[in-house]
Amino acid sequence: MNWRFWKKICANNSMEDDKQVSLTPALLNRDSDKKQYRSVLNLARKLEEKDILNIALTGPYGSGKSSILRSLMKDYCKYKYLSISLATLKSPLDDKKNKIDIDTMNNRIEYSILQQLIYKEKQETLYNSRLKRIYHKSTWAQYALSFAIILYIVALIIVFEPSFLKVDWICNRLSNPVLNKWSDIFALSYIFGATIIFAQKTIKSLGNSKLNKLNLKNGEIELKENKEDTSVFNKHMDEIVYFFEVTDYNVVIIEDLDRFNNTDIFLKLREVNQLLNQSNSVGRKVTFIYAVKDDMFFDEERTKFFDYITTVIPIINSSNSADKLKEELEIKGFSDLNVEVMDSLAFFIDDMRLLKNIVNEYAQYREKLDEKLDQNKLLTMIVYKNYYPKDFADLHKGKGVLYDCLHKKSELLIERNRQIDERIGVITKKLQSLEATHAMQEKELRLIYIEGYRKKLSKQYKSNVFSFFVENNFIPLEDIAENETLFNSLISQPSIRYQYFKGCQINTYYGHIRSCYDTSEDSCNVQFSQIEEIVNSDFTYHERLEALREGEKKYREQIKILELSRNNHYATPIHELLLDIDMQTHKIFSELKVSKMLEAFLKEGLINEDYFDYISFFFGKSINKHDHDFILELKLRHSLPYDYHIDKIELCVKNIPDKCYNDVSILNIQVVDYICQHLEEEANNSKLHSIAQVVKNNKKWDFLIDFYKSVEDSSPLFNHLGSIVDGLWKIFVKQNSDELFEAWLRFLELNHSTKESRNWLNKHFAFISHRVDLIGFDTVKQIISNGKLIFTDIDAESGCLLEYVVENEAYMLTPENVVCAFVHYRNERVETLDNYPLNVTILRSCKSAKTVSDYIDERFDDALNNVFITDAAKQESIEIILEIVNSEDISEGTKRKYLSEQQNKVSLSDVNNTQWESAIEVDIVTPAWPEIYAFYESQNNVMISSLRIFITKHIDELTDISELDDTQKELLANSALLTSGFEMSVYDKLIKIFDGVTFKDADINSVDNAHFKSLLCADMLPYSTYYTTTIRDNHSDVLTYYVDKYLDECIIGIEELPTDMRLYKHLMRNPRVIGEKALSVVQYFLPHIVWDNELANITFPVVKNNIEKFDYDTEKYILADSTNLPERLSFLIDLIEKYRDDFDIVTELIESLGDSYRSITDKSKKATIENNHMNEMLLGKLKTIGYISSYREDDDKLRVSHKRNH
Repeated sequence: MNWRFWKKICANNSMEDDKQVSLTPALLNRDSDKKQYRSVLNLARKLEEKDILNIALTGPYGSGKSSILRSLMKDYCKYKYLSISLATLKSPLDDKKNKIDIDTMNNRIEYSILQQLIYKEKQETLYNSRLKRIYHKSTWAQYALSFAIILYIVALIIVFEPSFLKVDWICNRLSNPVLNKWSDIFALSYIFGATIIFAQKTIKSLGNSKLNKLNLKNGEIELKENKEDTSVFNKHMDEIVYFFEVTDYNVVIIEDLDRFNNTDIFLKLREVNQLLNQSNSVGRKVTFIYAVKDDMFFDEERTKFFDYITTVIPIINSSNSADKLKEELEIKGFSDLNVEVMDSLAFFIDDMRLLKNIVNEYAQYREKLDEKLDQNKLLTMIVYKNYYPKDFADLHKGKGVLYDCLHKKSELLIERNRQIDERIGVITKKLQSLEATHAMQEKELRLIYIEGYRKKLSKQYKSNVFSFFVENNFIPLEDIAENETLFNSLISQPSIRYQYFKGCQINTYYGHIRSCYDTSEDSCNVQFSQIEEIVNSDFTYHERLEALREGEKKYREQIKILELSRNNHYATPIHELLLDIDMQTHKIFSELKVSKMLEAFLKEGLINEDYFDYISFFFGKSINKHDHDFILELKLRHSLPYDYHIDKIELCVKNIPDKCYNDVSILNIQVVDYICQHLEEEANNSKLHSIAQVVKNNKKWDFLIDFYKSVEDSSPLFNHLGSIVDGLWKIFVKQNSDELFEAWLRFLELNHSTKESRNWLNKHFAFISHRVDLIGFDTVKQIISNGKLIFTDIDAESGCLLEYVVENEAYMLTPENVVCAFVHYRNERVETLDNYPLNVTILRSCKSAKTVSDYIDERFDDALNNVFITDAAKQESIEIILEIVNSEDISEGTKRKYLSEQQNKVSLSDVNNTQWESAIEVDIVTPAWPEIYAFYESQNNVMISSLRIFITKHIDELTDISELDDTQKELLANSALLTSGFEMSVYDKLIKIFDGVTFKDADINSVDNAHFKSLLCADMLPYSTYYTTTIRDNHSDVLTYYVDKYLDECIIGIEELPTDMRLYKHLMRNPRVIGEKALSVVQYFLPHIVWDNELANITFPVVKNNIEKFDYDTEKYILADSTNLPERLSFLIDLIEKYRDDFDIVTELIESLGDSYRSITDKSKKATIENNHMNEMLLGKLKTIGYISSYREDDDKLRVSHKRNH
């Protein structure tokens, strides 16, 4: 193995890692952690209370109990704390194989607690403890003790001076009274002191001796504890009391006691606490604080163990651990992880210490493994490692639950394929049933359109059609409807050959007539579009057929999708296979006992087949680092540029995991090209399918463009896409890429043609014509032939392609297309095809363009509508005009559109009678009265609207009517003039044309007032009683005009006139109505007059001049309602003379003049009136007849004198 690699590893391990976090409990800050710190304050307050001896600090694992206790010890130093932890003691719950009883477990716990008490202090502190330990003296202590013993011996020698130890020369040297004196004092003092110390140590050591048994002469006394009492606390309670007696500890903190799920130990500890607090030898309060989990006790059970309980709310749990995980990772600078992934992982994390360790290990793995790895997967693997370390270790050995799950993929594929086969079988049965039903429906649909052909042919009296000529043979209609291929051939034919029964009658030998039928044959130019219009104008045949087959199409698509899915499973990542599987109960995984965490990680794809990349290092040999990086990017699903260069493509492809072929990152031009060129290997076919699926599912159409431009043969990929992607053409159209269109033409159109692709090709002839050499002329011809293409626009870029299209009639009849073909065949060069002068006459005159002309003739109706639209089309020869107007195959709409505004005109004698009206309407008839009369006569002498329009349009050209005889003139005049169908300007011109024609008692009810006046002005309506009564009843508005025209005749026949006051006023104002005429008028209208001022004024002259012919009432009304006072006074004087013998009438007549004259008739008052000539004449007449006695002038008044009696 490469030593440089291990050197690097060692160097990395030796580097100072500043990203690692300690797992020890953190201290709380009084200011920043106020909420958590309240538990510290609560504990501190309760420690001061005398009766609080046992305190429980409860909370789940990882809730921060240890942090609270550490903060308490740090911030409240006045207490001396003794910490006891049982974290290292193995719980029997962790060892399911070797189970132990409760007593044994309790003894182990008690022993551990006692052990921690004893070993907490030095041996010197617990000198009298019977629990002996190895006493270790330091080297300096050993030297000191040796020196003290030697010094003690020397002191004895000095004091006692034994003779056998006496050395003369030493004694002589040291012989000094003062020195001897002080030496003896020091030696005696040292001996005394050392003896006291030795005695004290001896007594102290005897103090921890224990008397177990006394042997007497006749018996034995046993002082040892009861062997059945095996409690460690009970055995060594004196040791515990002694410990607290010689130490200052007053707060005992006990942690991890809840790991054993045993509440008995709490009774023992409470008992110990009680003994300590009641012991006079201890002499102080000792408080026990227990850090336990919430669910350690049930119901109210825990309250009997503790004097006070405070609860710790967990810092993190599965609901908020995600935020904490993000925070810890961000602190270390890891902010590139997916938030959703972290949320998913944190769901399983509920311990703060474990969370920190996960972050620590993640940082270590991240620094040492390849930085290109998916960091989300790496973090997932670390989380799993912390929760299931053994299973993680087993991965390296090729075993374990995780390893087995990942290697169950083959079994999953077999199971999945079996399910798919079952679904395909069910859908296939439904499809077969549906096809059987649709076969009958499709036949009925085809029969409907065959009947449409028969209806079309019935117009030619050939309704007994029984067979059509299809594929070089006459085939019965029923057989054509049965066979879709035959029907498609029929509807594609521009001309229909058919056989029909022809009826005849034969005289038999006996004189009877017998009907017989003979078969005959004929042909007709019928476009299927015409039949579709007849059958159903809203939907075409193919649209209706597609609607029928919609259900079948749906089922086939489902089968196709399932089959593709079946073939593609080998490269499906395991997480996709697991999505619909419950790994807890599924037969494949049930024996593995998969954890919920592992199931979640597998289904989310956070742990998958590439797990080795995240637990070990990579060493490259077969491929270089560059290619390995590429494969690693594929595993991480990181997309690289499509043209990313690969050094060893063959080796690289072999090392790419199968699952990578399902991700968009596989789209590399070299990789895909290599697979396309090596499809002889079965595996590469499956890989190509997966790549095609990736392109489809991720819509990576830009890759297709780059791939097509970069490789020589891209057909395998495009062909495979064509087989699996429905609507691929629509997708290409949306991309609007020439490269994709080229690829479609080269590789897909022949086998995957669609209606939409053919429609696009029909509109893009230029695209094909510019690429004939690239696509291949034979391929283009096959595309045109198979697709029955009809190009909307053609050009002469490729002469051979243009001629092929023209000869096969594969182009749409448009002006540009026809001109393009026409110009090509004439070998003519023009700058632009717009407004090229072309019509039917010109086209048929060119023999070299016969192919074009024949195509026009086959679709003459269509051509007339869409091809000949320039000004030259209005200059057709008379022969062409007659051919068009007399044709039965051209629709009426086409005829009218094309023949309108033709410059050349024809005679109706050359037009079929059935087309006369059409010819008149489109204005192709010579404007002459004989032509008009001929058409008028064909319409049963009725002036129809189209003829009126024709006359109106050509009125200025129809001035000569001499070619018609008088009878024809009268007939035309009667129809033309006795209606209001013509505008007045045209009507007046017609009156001049028909000058000399009069209408005697003609029907004038259809003539409006304006036209009526013109007729009267032209003296075409002579006076008659019929006209008078007709005008009176139906044309009252023009009656005055008629009366003025024939005044004398109307007054003679005045009884025919209406008694309308408007007419009366009109007549009385007519200066010609005087004398007897006026008197006749007044006498005729008088019974109907309702008097008013106007009527009285116009009648006044006639009555005044003929006073003897009118009665009193008429005279009185006229006198009262007329307004000219002088005339009234004059008329009154005449009436007074007429009625001089009847003063009552005279009185009434005078009073009718008004209040100013009423005083003349009132004898009780003096009467005065204005002094004028007429009043004087009136008074004179009254005096003459004796109505007044006299009158006299009084300045400007005339004063009247009444008679006393009349």
